[in-house]
Amino acid sequence: MTTDHCVTISATTSSEADEKLNSSVRQLLDLAKENPTRGILVTKRGAGQFTVELSDHVPYGQTWESVQLLDSAN
Repeated sequence: MTTDHCVTISATTSSEADEKLNSSVRQLLDLAKENPTRGILVTKRGAGQFTVELSDHVPYGQTWESVQLLDSAN
């Protein structure tokens, strides 16, 4: 899924994840330059699952990473 400010990525290999993550970050960097107030947040959601988004919590010009794994027991 892709919106103007968020890209959801699914990948089955690490090389596929790297390629998709790099492409998504480049895409959002271009968008961030139009309104330089937000940075990029990359979140690992599970095995091969990521989101890349513009975030008000990340300073412009920076890319932060986080891990937010879902508890499959719930």
